[in-house]
Amino acid sequence: MKKLRQRIRIWSVLVTMLLLLVSLTAATYAWFSSNRVVNTDKVRTRSGSEKLELQVSRAGGSSFQGAEEAPITQVNRTELTRLMPVSTADLQTFVYNQNTTDGDASGFQTVQDESYYYHGRVYLRALGEGQPEGSRMALYLDQGQESGGALASADSGLLLNAARLGLVPEDGTPVIFYLSDRQNSGSDRVSNTVLNGHRLAEGKVLNGTGGTIREANDPAVPLSGYTIEKNGQNITLPKQPLAYLEWNRIYSMDIYFYLEGCDPDCSDAVSFDGADIHLAFYGVLAE
Repeated sequence: MKKLRQRIRIWSVLVTMLLLLVSLTAATYAWFSSNRVVNTDKVRTRSGSEKLELQVSRAGGSSFQGAEEAPITQVNRTELTRLMPVSTADLQTFVYNQNTTDGDASGFQTVQDESYYYHGRVYLRALGEGQPEGSRMALYLDQGQESGGALASADSGLLLNAARLGLVPEDGTPVIFYLSDRQNSGSDRVSNTVLNGHRLAEGKVLNGTGGTIREANDPAVPLSGYTIEKNGQNITLPKQPLAYLEWNRIYSMDIYFYLEGCDPDCSDAVSFDGADIHLAFYGVLAE
């Protein structure tokens, strides 16, 4: 078996802007919080077998260089200086709020040039010796101590309650994860997304695919559904891997980090909060 350890550090702090001063003097409800991306760290790998290896690189194609540690390449089409609340149902089209009336977010537009959310990319390659013809590597998440411990932690935990982590493996199905199964308490939870006069309930997000903004179910799932469980020397694999990797082929893995504006936990409580995200992949020979 081969273990891959990746560590992503994404820090978010409030941006003080003169244009937002009036709004920020009162409660900055969902769709108001403004966070700045300060630092994105590197991806790290560790091999657990000489005959089965999972490599990572900051670049693909002929520039691929398998290494134990590689930086994540930010690929936003515009320079990312702030994390603003957005909403998505598919990681393809993101929606943001352009104005607020009486505390309710109701003026929505699709995000242009990937502003307001983080989009990074790494490249993976599976190497195997003496494997049966047609065999592949199955890719999972790993939150064990050997991979660096918990996948996500934050200064107060509140930022993670509103944040989402999206993974888009090449030739795989995009997955959006909750980073926390907790909720903010009391006034730190606000439902103020109004679309066409209808207030969205918890568990709903906005989908802007096709140019029409509409309500959709929140597609986010718990991390546990794709994370291996380790008990001593025994490892239990989830039913569904993130992706299957053919030997010696280079695959991209796109990484999204954003604040879900429709989540009631996306309130002023996340301001000035910071978070560490430890992303670890675990690769095994697929059955």
